[in-house]
Amino acid sequence: MAQPLAYAPPPAPPGQDAFTAEDDLRRLLDTLHESGTLRVLNGLLAQFQDVMAVVLKGLNTDEGRAGLANLLTLAKLLGRIDADGLDRFVAALDRALEAAGGRIDEKDDAPGSLSVLAKLRDPDVRRGLDATLTLVGTLGKQLHDPQPPVHSAHDGRDGARP
Repeated sequence: MAQPLAYAPPPAPPGQDAFTAEDDLRRLLDTLHESGTLRVLNGLLAQFQDVMAVVLKGLNTDEGRAGLANLLTLAKLLGRIDADGLDRFVAALDRALEAAGGRIDEKDDAPGSLSVLAKLRDPDVRRGLDATLTLVGTLGKQLHDPQPPVHSAHDGRDGARP
């Protein structure tokens, strides 16, 4: 889960009850300058037409249009994923990769067939295997199903022209 930021706004200057907009703007400019962000933005804006020409030239290719369509499809997919479920899945995957990595690093011989089959008595192994097989089965069904894909069939070619 996300943790709250440990940020407390600085106290107001002596003799003032609160910061003014000018104080906030000065602090923002100082922060942007010190981090180098102001220089990067200034350079980007100075060369904006050249930068946009390169970006639009890249997007005005079959690969650029396909990449943008794929990016939009992924964004729609990510928007439909339950955040708590994804958090649980990622945490479980992290622990599983750590455990598997530890097992791979061991120098002993590969386990025998019977010891691998004996792991099927572990309810956690069966639960993980069931989830994996369900995922693979659903994927196989969807690859064979003649239903249209979830994303738009728009390929970016009709309508707008350069």
